[in-house]
Amino acid sequence: MLAREYNRLIEIWNKTHVPDGFGGYLPSDVFVKKVYAKITTSAGNKFVNFGIENFVNPVIFSVRGKKNDVNYTENHFVKYQGKEFFIKGIEHKGLEQMELNLLCDEG
Repeated sequence: MLAREYNRLIEIWNKTHVPDGFGGYLPSDVFVKKVYAKITTSAGNKFVNFGIENFVNPVIFSVRGKKNDVNYTENHFVKYQGKEFFIKGIEHKGLEQMELNLLCDEG
């Protein structure tokens, strides 16, 4: 794990429901944090090995797990270069879980 591998700045967003003032809720996107990531494209084989078979444009974002203080879930999504990538799976790398692979699909 080299620090210079993480050379792309991505945005982490979360989908939540906020009150609309009339007793209901509206879906809303909430900005969480900007983090540096390593991006791997053409990762369809990794998705199939992970158990995900329906994907359009598979991308793997490798981020630092413990250093970013973000608990990644499948409710989060990634914005990069004006596109939204939805998290389909999260893979921990190594025994210390210092690095996470976010298996994302373009939405």
